[in-house]
Amino acid sequence: MLPKKHTKVLKFIAEKLNNTNINWIVVGSTNLAMQGVDIEPNDIDILTDKKGAFEIEKILQDFVTKPVKYSENKKFRSYYGILKIEDIEIEIMGDLVNKKAIGDLWNETRGFVGKIYFNLIGTKIPVNTLEKELSAYKKIGREKKVDKIQAFINHNEK
Repeated sequence: MLPKKHTKVLKFIAEKLNNTNINWIVVGSTNLAMQGVDIEPNDIDILTDKKGAFEIEKILQDFVTKPVKYSENKKFRSYYGILKIEDIEIEIMGDLVNKKAIGDLWNETRGFVGKIYFNLIGTKIPVNTLEKELSAYKKIGREKKVDKIQAFINHNEK
């Protein structure tokens, strides 16, 4: 279940971004919790493209703690920035690419393929489908989350 503070912050973000041309979605543990998976989210992850990352930063400039810039580590590269609203960290990832565990190859994250809208107390929040989240967590080797998502999907298919 999504904590009340996360709900409040998501509604605020959606009110700022939904009437723009920014292509964005909420991914990760917050998305999973919204859709009913038994996961306690810490932060909010927003996936967008390069242009969207900089536009989100501009719209929410009062909350920027780490400005958007190109960033790369051993597993990911993207245009990355951090916001903080109501003590919740919001990670912005534009043009996210992850490195496959096998073959040391970079693999573009096609985050908008599974885009759906979740109704969060009257506010439309763009999110990934659970199947898309499952696939993403498999790619990055997060087995505990893979198991939780798969169990949730299996239980709800009955």
